[in-house]
Amino acid sequence: MSVPNSKINYSLVVAAIALVFSIWQGQAQIAHNHVSVEPRVNSYFSSNGKENQWGIYIINNGLGTAFVNSLDVYVDGKIVPDHKYGKFYSAVLKLNLNPMCFIIGGPRPNDSFQIGHEQFLIEARKDTLITPKSCPLNRLQLMEYQKKRLDYKLKIESIYGDLFEYHYLKNIQVGI
Repeated sequence: MSVPNSKINYSLVVAAIALVFSIWQGQAQIAHNHVSVEPRVNSYFSSNGKENQWGIYIINNGLGTAFVNSLDVYVDGKIVPDHKYGKFYSAVLKLNLNPMCFIIGGPRPNDSFQIGHEQFLIEARKDTLITPKSCPLNRLQLMEYQKKRLDYKLKIESIYGDLFEYHYLKNIQVGI
C-alpha cells in the first residue's frame, strides 16, 4: 500500500513547522529564564531621618542574586586607588572629607547582593562621641559631592553568567 505524495508533503510541512515552533519556544524559554533571575542594582543618596540613614546606599531590586565582578570608584572623573579600607575610603580622602565622620563599606569581588538586600557604601557615623565637630559640614559636603564629583561603576553577574554594569551618576544598569 502506498501513500500519496501530497499527504507526505503536508505531513512534512506540518512537522517542519512544529519543529521550528518548538525551537523558537525553547529559545524564548531560555531568554525568559535569564530575565526572570536578572539582578537590578540601584544606588542612591538618602537623608531619611525616620530610617536613620544619611549616606550612599545600594540595593538589589531585581529578581535574582547579583554577584560582584568589579568595582571602580571615581572622584572628579579619575579612578581612585584601592585602599586597605576600600575604594570608597580612598574616595572620601580624595574629596577631602574626614573619614572619621563616616562608616565606609563597599562590595568586593565575589560578594553578592541578595534580592532586596540594601547595603551602605558611605554612611554618616551616628556615634556622636567619636565624630569630630566638623562632621555636620562633611555630611553636607558628601550630599553635594555625590551629585557630580563622586561616581562609581559596579560590574555584576547573574546566576546564569549574564554581565551587567551599574553606573551611579547616570543611575543606569546595562547589559555588557
